This record gives sequence, C-alpha cells and structure tokens, in this order.
Amino acid sequence: MDPLVLRNGLIYFIILAASLCLRAYAQAWMANRLGDRTPAMEGRLTANPLPHVDILGTVALPLIFIFYLQPSLDRADLRMFLGWAKPVPINPHNFRNPRGGAVLVSFSGLIMSLILLFVAAVAGGLLYRADPQIVGIFGALIAINSCLVVFDCLPLPPLPAGGLLRHLGYISEEAYLNIARWSGLVIIILINLKPVAMVFGILQGLVALPFYLIMEQIAL
Repeated sequence: MDPLVLRNGLIYFIILAASLCLRAYAQAWMANRLGDRTPAMEGRLTANPLPHVDILGTVALPLIFIFYLQPSLDRADLRMFLGWAKPVPINPHNFRNPRGGAVLVSFSGLIMSLILLFVAAVAGGLLYRADPQIVGIFGALIAINSCLVVFDCLPLPPLPAGGLLRHLGYISEEAYLNIARWSGLVIIILINLKPVAMVFGILQGLVALPFYLIMEQIAL
C-alpha cells in the first residue's frame, strides 16, 4: 500500500474514532450532570476511548470505508465517516424531566462535535504559520465532525433528531424501534446514491464552512 494512503487513512481513522468516543463521553457526562449515575456505574464517564469502542462501529466499518475510499486530507466523502461508539446506557427515570433529559443526552454528542469544530478551527489557524501542512489534519477534523453533525440532524431513528421526534410524539415507540433496526443499512445504501450523496455533501459543506472561515481568518 502507498505510504501516503496509509498515513492519510490512519489519520482519518484516529480522528473519527476519537471524535466518536468523545461524543459518547459527552453523553455520559450530560446524563451524570442531569442526575443519572448509570453511565458512571458502567464505566462510561471517562474520556478514555477504550470503554466507548464498538468493534464494528468504531473500528471495523470505519477502516473498511476509509481504506476502500483512500482519502486525501483535502477531500471528504460521507461514507468515510460512518461509525458509532457503544451506546451510552442511561435511565431516563433518574432525570428530573425524563423526556427533556433524554433529548439533552442524545444531542450532547452533537454539541461535542460543535466544540471539536471550533477547537479545530482555532488550533488550525494558530498553528498554520508554524507548519502549513498541519492544517490538513485540522481540516479533516472539521470535515469529519461537520459530517457527524449532519447525520445527527437526520430525522431517522436512532439518530438524535429521530429520538426527538419520538419524544415529541410524532413517532410511536414501536415505530421508532422498528425503524432503528434497519436505519443503519438504509443510510449506507442512501449515501451511495449520487443524488443523495450530493445533498448530504452540500449540507456537510454548509456546516463546515463557518469553521473553515474562522481557521482562515486566524491564519491570516
């Protein structure tokens, strides 16, 4: 394998895996903050990635897509970012507001991605003068987390926006569980269709654009 392809693939994998695990930690932190000690008792209230790693979703599937697509650090493909960490166990009955707490926990991964986007933009801009090539790594961090934000906003169970529809009463519990069983396969099929991938790419670009502009302005 070309050393450059191996290098870029490993960078993408490390950034994606770290982002997924930090998002899971954010969910555990939020649940604990709202009064549910379940994640802490299950060993999930930690920034250590190991308790959050799902062999299929955090390791196998991302590696397959990344090395099949062979990314460069200046090119993004939605399929590279398909992945997940272990679900964070929570007990909504421990929240003062069970529905509101569950929604906050589910969207805390999205909030973590927004934090990572801002950190990447600022750090990339500050470090640009020291080493312009390092911008590619922070650009990949922005590309990956902006893509994860787009996925979070899809109104499809078990994604956060799909969970919000359930909590608002637009989807029954039974329908939510039935859709969640197949939604992962549906997403994989859809993003391999050019029209759908194009729309996803536009949305991902709109999310990423402000952070690229922040990085560019700081680097000037």
